Order: sequence, then structure tokens, then C-alpha cells
Amino acid sequence: MIKKILISLVAIVLIIVGLSFTNRFSHLKNFTVWGAHTIHDYKTHPTRLVESGDQHQPWVLDSGYNSKEIPADLMTIIDSNDTHAFLVIQDGKLIYENYWDGYDTTRLSGSFSAAKSIISLLIGIAVDEGKIKSLEEPVANYVPHFKTNGLEKVRIKDLLTMSSGTNYNEADKGYFSLNAYGYYGDDEEYMVGMMAKKEEPGVYWQYRSGDTQVLGLIVEKVFNTSISDLVSERFMKPMGAQSDALWLLDGSKKHEKAFCCFNAVARDYARFGQLVLNKGKWKDKQIVSEKYIAEATTPASYLKDRYEDDKAVDFYGYQYWMVDHSGVHAIAQNGLFGQYVYIIPEKNAVVVRLGESKVTKPIHHHQPENFTYIDAALSVLK
Repeated sequence: MIKKILISLVAIVLIIVGLSFTNRFSHLKNFTVWGAHTIHDYKTHPTRLVESGDQHQPWVLDSGYNSKEIPADLMTIIDSNDTHAFLVIQDGKLIYENYWDGYDTTRLSGSFSAAKSIISLLIGIAVDEGKIKSLEEPVANYVPHFKTNGLEKVRIKDLLTMSSGTNYNEADKGYFSLNAYGYYGDDEEYMVGMMAKKEEPGVYWQYRSGDTQVLGLIVEKVFNTSISDLVSERFMKPMGAQSDALWLLDGSKKHEKAFCCFNAVARDYARFGQLVLNKGKWKDKQIVSEKYIAEATTPASYLKDRYEDDKAVDFYGYQYWMVDHSGVHAIAQNGLFGQYVYIIPEKNAVVVRLGESKVTKPIHHHQPENFTYIDAALSVLK
């Protein structure tokens, strides 16, 4: 009897282990190996190198570099939020820079969803070069899964504006959610294959990381290369990045996790902000068209915000956020645990904040800490 029980237990264990190596359950296996998500996941997850090249263009230090101090009340909040890096650039010069907790100019930090904006820029380049005919094109022209499951009407534009209408639920933190599979699974394409129609696209804004992952598949297809290689060739090298970066891959190393997971040093995050501030131009090179940058950083006001009484969306464009605070309008890349790149055109400024702050209740879709960081930047800006 005991022998039969032992045999049954062994069989169950073998079945469970076997299932963990199938696509549907591989994320459970990877979770046990990689652990809970942090901004340091590049140390444990599979990655692909994003080369910086050998033509580093260091930031010029302003004559008043670090001469101004952020007010004590704001600095207390910045420090208590586990901020690791805070940089302010104005007129193309570094005017303020501070690091905490052992971080410095050379240490990589994860972006989480701040990477979504980089994917948007790649889509812009694809449109500029005619690799994508129009943002009005159906996604089905590039991703076969969108020819089925009621997804035929979803446009590329709907993915960019988080209005695909799919069943991807960002709020679902369950072990078998699309969220869980997207971050821990073996094949992002398999995760995309589980997306289906929930409602009509292009009507309601709802934040979905799955939308960006589909954009990533489109980018891979039209350029016929990896996202990491594209970011290296189209951004890091032309912009004279300081350090090589890393992009997290799915468990089988098939695809970059396009919805997140770029890892770079703080000064290089600032380059992406400066590129947008310069309307897609870096020195004498137009990397992304001014037209696309303008569209990407304009709120998709034709969409309804179901979380706030169907009001017009005034806070989100093409994978970029908009924040209005203290009399200035900021365009932002936002990532989980407080990874931010702010572009403040009125001040000709770029701000970078990286760290590990806790997720709290948002105010109009923005974590309240956003307002502190903008105020802190304004305190040192000219």
C-alpha cells in the first residue's frame, strides 16, 4: 500500500514538473528560479546586450552643476521613497545629479514600463521609413493571431494608445494571468496568442502591457531583427550612450519583453528624454520624425477614461504619459516602482528619477510621487 502511494506521489511530481516545461506553465518554473520582480532582474533573468558603441558623448556639466540644493521637505520625500538616482538636465547640460544607496553613474537600473516609450519610438521610425504604411493599419497585417478571436479591427494606433479592447487585464495579479505569463513565461508570442476581444477597440483607454508586447512583435517583424539590436543601432550609438544596456528576454530567449525591462544607467535614460525634447533630433541627425514625436506626446483625447466617468483622456498618448503640475506640462516615461523620465519643454529640461518606491493609490492615473519629483526639479531649474 505504501509503495503504491509513493509511486502515485512520484507520478504526480513528475507530471507537475513536466507541465512546468510546457508553454502554459513555464512561467511557474521560471518564477521559482528568478523570484519576485525587482529593478535588478537583469542579474537573474535572460538578457540581450544593447551595445552603446564606442563614440561616447558625455553630458556637459553646467557651470552651476550641483550648486543648487533641493528644499529639505522635498528631499525628505525623495530619500524616503528609496530614490537611487535623480538627475536634472537643462539646455542640454547636467545641472543636478545625486545618487543614493550605493548607486552611481555606472550602475544599471531596470526601467519596467518606462521602456514602453522606447518601443513607441521604434514604431515611429518604422512609419517614417515606410516599413509600416500607417498607424491606421490593422495589427492583423503583421501579427497573424489578430486575424482571429475578434481582434481583426484592432489598429496599430489602438495598441499605442492602450485602447485595443482585449482581455489583457493589468490588474490581474493571479498566478495564471496574462500578466504573470508575460513577465515569467517562455514565449511572449504564446502570451499574445492568449489575447482575445473584450470590447470594441479605439473607444476606451485601459492600461495593458500586452498591447506593447504586440507592438514589439510588429517591430521585430518589420525590421527583421531584435529590439535590442535596433535600440543599439537607432538610439544608443547615435546618441553616444555612456554604457552598454541590457534588455530582459522571455524564458526561451525568443523575444524581448517589449512592455518593460530595458536596463541602463541614469545618464543614458536621460538621452531618450533629450531626444523627445529635441523633437526626435539628436545633434544633426533626425532619428524619429518631428511629426511622430508630436503625435506620440499628444493626449489621445478621443478616447474615454472609464475609470473617471468616461472623461476624455488627457494623460496618455502613444506610450507616453502627460503630467500637468505646478504650472508646467511634462511628458513622461513611467515605470513600476518609480522609474521616470520627464520632459519639460517649457523649461527645456529633462529629469530622471530611478528607485524602488512603493505603489500607492494614483491621482488621475499618476503616482503622487510624480508631483514631488517635478517640484524638486523646478527648484533647481533656471
